[in-house]
Amino acid sequence: MIEESLVEGYAKALFEVAVQRGDTGDIEKDLDGIKELLGSNKKFCDILYHPSIVKADKKEIINKIIVPQCSSKWVKNLLFLLIDKRRERILVYLPDIYKKVAARIRGVVSIKVQTAIPLTEERLAELHNNLEKLTKKKVEIETEVNEGIIGGMVIRIENKIIDGSITNHLKNLKKSLLKTAFA
Repeated sequence: MIEESLVEGYAKALFEVAVQRGDTGDIEKDLDGIKELLGSNKKFCDILYHPSIVKADKKEIINKIIVPQCSSKWVKNLLFLLIDKRRERILVYLPDIYKKVAARIRGVVSIKVQTAIPLTEERLAELHNNLEKLTKKKVEIETEVNEGIIGGMVIRIENKIIDGSITNHLKNLKKSLLKTAFA
């Protein structure tokens, strides 16, 4: 298993170099394309990850298959660096972690909100404003309908969870009643 901090270091370096040079371009799109290729082509992965295939051959394969589809020279450079360091396996994790790192550096927080019914545009805008005040950052909200929470909402902000669901309130009420019944 690859450590997330290792991948995060490469993602941060990629983002910072691109920003310094004023060319963030299509890095996310290029990384997503690589992830899609790795996810859909097992033979390519087997070759890329095989330890007995020499670095020069891997670079040649990358040059023929991936490089023509990459518009960012920074992604191309990173691909060759990863091959030199024998860290090709982080490519599959890099796109998602890069997006998190880039958003964090830009001051954007990704928030997931679960509700029992879809939120109206008005309610979503109100929630957006309240979450920006709470986090003091720009927020991107991803909504999900989960009928299992009965009502209310569950908000995930990075690694924090605010559970205001009816299901959670019922569980807490049950615990309270059981405590008082045995006291």
